[in-house]
Amino acid sequence: MNSFFARWLPCVTLATWSGVLLFYHQSDRMRDLLAPQFRVFALIAGVVLALMALVFALFKADASCCSANDCGHGLSRLNAGKLLTFAVLIFPLTLAAKFNPGEYSVNAVKNATVSTDASSLGGASKARQAKLDAAREADVIAKGKISEPPPLPLPVAPGSQPPEDANAKKHPADAGTQTFADYLQRSSDGNIIAEVLDLLYAAQDQVLRKDFEGKKVELVVQYMPESSGTGGAKRFKGVRMFMTCCAADARPIATMIEADKLPDFPEMTWVKITGTATFPVEKGRRISVLKAEKIEKSKPPEDNMLY
Repeated sequence: MNSFFARWLPCVTLATWSGVLLFYHQSDRMRDLLAPQFRVFALIAGVVLALMALVFALFKADASCCSANDCGHGLSRLNAGKLLTFAVLIFPLTLAAKFNPGEYSVNAVKNATVSTDASSLGGASKARQAKLDAAREADVIAKGKISEPPPLPLPVAPGSQPPEDANAKKHPADAGTQTFADYLQRSSDGNIIAEVLDLLYAAQDQVLRKDFEGKKVELVVQYMPESSGTGGAKRFKGVRMFMTCCAADARPIATMIEADKLPDFPEMTWVKITGTATFPVEKGRRISVLKAEKIEKSKPPEDNMLY
């Protein structure tokens, strides 16, 4: 019996934790729990736990510490306590792995504060910040490497210069400029495929705003009704969950959607919206409002979370 508690219970505990971590990683459910930069560490932890379980299986552990009267782990001196500890470590984990829906419920989103302001997010994600920095730089620097300008031609008599060679290589300064729009993905109809984060940051940043404002945009969001309206038009929130590092800090963010008529969908239904991006100033603050032309049900995106 002592062999079971000293050797096999720790082995099963470690193996279960390893199995759950590896299962989440293999099934892509880790996307709902961790931001991309942290997932490799969860994979490493799963492998390390599997190796530790193997060590317990192959080598008998010394349980003399927890059988001594002066052991500080009170539960470990009793077999029932060891089983209770095992259950606490394993039972919630296995239930979560089996029944976790992978999405936040309607009540969970309702009870949280839905942010419609990018300034509350603490800055752009690394990927979007890199694109934004490149766009800002490209607004003042032409494509290509900066090189010395070509030498100025000497004055010659009118009409004696050779015709311009159409195939001649132009100086980089004549190559045109690159904007954030060059980084945007587009649909087959030419519409910009955007995320809620893109529109929220565009409301705060002039460089982004000029590439979205007045353009046709496609957006996949979850539907959340909003009571306010403007000029007879109806508004609702297009919601996505934003994660900084893990599911514990995930929070709902939203852009306002304006339509002539509210869709007849249950709350938090995934919808694809095609419309025109606008950024009006309301109550002293610039916000993002997508004026919808088409609203239809949609499948959830590959990643439920935004990072």
